[in-house]
Parts: sequence; C-alpha cells; structure tokens
Amino acid sequence: MLNRNNKITLTDAGETSAADVIEETLALHRITQTAFAKRIGVSQKHLSQIMHHKAFVSTKLALAIEQVTGIPAAMMLELDVRYRLNHTPRPTPTAQENPTEFLQRYDWASAV
Repeated sequence: MLNRNNKITLTDAGETSAADVIEETLALHRITQTAFAKRIGVSQKHLSQIMHHKAFVSTKLALAIEQVTGIPAAMMLELDVRYRLNHTPRPTPTAQENPTEFLQRYDWASAV
C-alpha cells in the first residue's frame, strides 16, 4: 500500500482496509497506537478496535487522520466500504419471507 517514496496507491481493493493503511503508516514511522490515538483525538481502545476490524473509520475520524498523516480521507473511507462489502455475507431468505420474491430484481421496463 505505501512505498518508500511515500506515494499512496489503491491496491487489493476489498482485502485492504483503512486499518491496514494506518498500521503500515505507524510501523513505517515507528509511532505507537497510543501516541497516534492521542494525536487524532480518540481513545487507544477505539483505535485498537479499528485496527482489529471490530470498528471502522468514521468520516470525522478519516478527516482527522488525513490532517495528521496526509492520507486522503476519501481513500480510507472507500477502502473500509470495499472491505466491509467484501466481508459481509450475502443475504438469504428467512422463514417469514417468500423465497420466490426474495431479492428478485424489479423489471423496471414493465413497471408502470
């Protein structure tokens, strides 16, 4: 994700999250999670939850991280959305739902 010239590129979309970018940045610059959490205004516990994919970066936090590191907020949010979509199980019908209509695409051409 990050290279020695500090160029940020999007690779492995869906497998990489904002947490991975943060982890690489902290390791590269030898910054502790505690020090980084203080710098961006969150608790170390919350940052740890993000790093372990138990929570994800909010828009406000993404802007704070961008301010401190220069990593684009939009990129971190996009990484997290793609990661979450890639790791969310597809919906399946429950006993109460009609399986013949469940998740069937609407035929917009014939809809009046």
